[in-house]
Amino acid sequence: MISVRARCVSASLRARRSKRFYRDPEAMIAGLPARQRVSTAMPPWWIRRGAEVGSATVGGVPCLSITPPEPFGTRVLHLHGGAFVEQPEHHHWRFLRWLALTTGASVVAPLYPLCPVADRRAIDESVRRVYDGTVAGHDGPVLLSGDSAGGRLALDLARTACAGGARRPDALLLSSPWIDLEVTDSRSARIEPFDPELAIRGLRMAGRWYAAGVRGGLAGTDPFAADLSDLPPTMVCSGTRDILNPDAERLHGVLTTAGVAVTLLESPRMFHNWIMHAVPEGAAARRRIVDFLRGLGIAASATADLRNAGSFLV
Repeated sequence: MISVRARCVSASLRARRSKRFYRDPEAMIAGLPARQRVSTAMPPWWIRRGAEVGSATVGGVPCLSITPPEPFGTRVLHLHGGAFVEQPEHHHWRFLRWLALTTGASVVAPLYPLCPVADRRAIDESVRRVYDGTVAGHDGPVLLSGDSAGGRLALDLARTACAGGARRPDALLLSSPWIDLEVTDSRSARIEPFDPELAIRGLRMAGRWYAAGVRGGLAGTDPFAADLSDLPPTMVCSGTRDILNPDAERLHGVLTTAGVAVTLLESPRMFHNWIMHAVPEGAAARRRIVDFLRGLGIAASATADLRNAGSFLV
C-alpha cells in the first residue's frame, strides 16, 4: 500500500508538469534555457545546516561539495540525473546532504556540461576528469553514485575506470538508472501512464542528443553489450512506477550473471528517484542503503549521531 505522503509527492510531480517536458519534444526544447541555468543548480540555503557546502573546479569542471562535521574518510562522487539536459534539483541536494551526514562521507557533485550543446564525448570526458581528481591521492574508500542519466554515467565511468587501469571505486550506487537510451523495453510503454514524471518520447530525444557523434548512434552506447564483470559491489534502486524500472531489473540480471555482487532495491508503486523524496518508502530505502554501505565498511558505524537520520526533512 502506497503511503499518503508518497501519493502527495506523486501528485506534486504531475502538477509541476515535468511529464509534459518529457512527453512533448517541443516543450522540452522550449524549456531547456530555464532548466539549464547554473543558478537553478545551486543548493538551497538549508542544505548548509550541519554541513559545509563548498565549490571548486576539478579537472576544469565546476563542482559542489558537501562535507559533514566529522568526515569518516569516504569520498562520494555523485553524478546527477536529468536526462543529460537538466541541472540538479533540490531533491538531489537533500539526498546528498543526508548521505553526507548519515554516513560521514564527503560528497562531490559535478555540474557537467549538458545536451544538446554537449554530447557523450564531452560529458564522459568531464566526469572522468572529476573522478580522477576526486580519487587522486585519496587512500580511503570511494563510492561512485548516480541517479537516472547520472546512473548511466556512473556505470560507464566505473566500467571504463576498471578497464583502463584506474582506481576502481569500492562501491556503486545507482538510483533509478537510465541505461537503455532508446527505452526499447515494452514494459516501459505499459508503465508510462502511471509514471508521474517521465515519458518515452523526450527521453529518446535526449538520448539521441547524448549519442550524437558516436559511431552507431544509440546502438553504439549499449553498456549491456560490454564486460561488466569487474564492477564493484553494486546497489540498484528502482520503483515499479518508473518507466526506467525495466532497466534496473535487466541490469540486476546482467550483473548477477557476470558475477558482480549486486543488490536490487525495488519498491512497488514507487516513482522515479523515490529514494530522494521525504516519503516513508524512501526512508526505508535509505536505511537499506546505509546498511549496504556499512556492510562494505565505507560508511560510519551505527554508533554515529543518529540525529542525522532525521535531517532528510530539514
